[in-house]
Amino acid sequence: MQPDAARLAILGSYPPPYGGVSMHVMRLCPLLERRGIRVVAYNATSDVGDGRIIIPVYRHRGRWLLRYLFTAREPVIYILSDRLIVWLIGAMMASWRGKRVLLRLRNAALPDWIAQSRWRRWLAGVALRRMTAVVCVSRRLADAAATLGVEPRRIHQSAGFLPPTAEEVDAANLPQAFKEFAQCHEPLIVANGKVDWYQGQDLYGFDQLVSLAARLKPDYPNVGIAVSFWNHCEEDAAYLNRLIQRAEQEGVRDNLLFNTEGGFFVPVIARADLFVRPTRTDGDANSIREALHLKVPAVASDAVERPAGTILFRTGDVDDFEARVRSALSRERTSGAQECRPLSDEDSTRVDNYLSLLAAVADDRHEAPLHGAGDS
Repeated sequence: MQPDAARLAILGSYPPPYGGVSMHVMRLCPLLERRGIRVVAYNATSDVGDGRIIIPVYRHRGRWLLRYLFTAREPVIYILSDRLIVWLIGAMMASWRGKRVLLRLRNAALPDWIAQSRWRRWLAGVALRRMTAVVCVSRRLADAAATLGVEPRRIHQSAGFLPPTAEEVDAANLPQAFKEFAQCHEPLIVANGKVDWYQGQDLYGFDQLVSLAARLKPDYPNVGIAVSFWNHCEEDAAYLNRLIQRAEQEGVRDNLLFNTEGGFFVPVIARADLFVRPTRTDGDANSIREALHLKVPAVASDAVERPAGTILFRTGDVDDFEARVRSALSRERTSGAQECRPLSDEDSTRVDNYLSLLAAVADDRHEAPLHGAGDS
């Protein structure tokens, strides 16, 4: 299939790196193809692509985006970027070129703009009100879109989780460093993320993981906490080195693995005793839903709403974090979680509604389904 034959274009990313958006796109493309929707994904984060369905635009993405504003052939554009300039370009394509543009809201960017910046709030509102549909991964984001004047019928709430394939879960995808670490640590706790900051604090809570290891070690001397980085660069090394030095001082250096190789995270979750997500803010973390899908207990901060079944602790409270982790580790596991499982009825309905929305917009039937596209 040639890109100019596609009906729906995705502006986002594709693995590697293996972050939430890129994994969403990787899983979404074949699901849409199975529904007969010809799709092309423009990868703005790496040079990965097949030249047909996945087109890399990373090296000159700024110039490419401006050119795409005037040359886009696909009638439907689906934006999976949190960059305001991309939203505004999408709004221009909708207003000037008659494109049907959808936008997916996935993190705390929009609520923060609304609270902290009058100009970003105004520009975001200008962009969002021109979208055919705004897909929000949480109720908080749906409410934020509504405050900017987006019509309720254009706002859809649907978590970003799409089911992993059996190939993803396969042990062959496990990083070698994790395999070696897992062999000599029990219980095994896993987390993921990248070095990033939110209001001056460690966004993904890696600092809390060092504290957690030190608190658990007296009762669990072989405890292992393995952190998978979905993205890593040279600039991040200094902070990781500080964490490693602190772990050495706490006597838990051997109990922590910071795996910066990258790779699929699902097979790591599948072989863990517990998944933790101590983020200081969030969207709707796919990794939590992946853990629950694989029946691995998930402990997460209460920074934002979390899916049913998540064990919550007070954001930034290491005492509460430790207590919830200890409680989770003391529970007997219902089953080993090393295989993909059927989706729950709730998830099946949500995914079907989400795909139906995209398919309907791509098939020129976009007025019909604009009354709800699933709940998170």
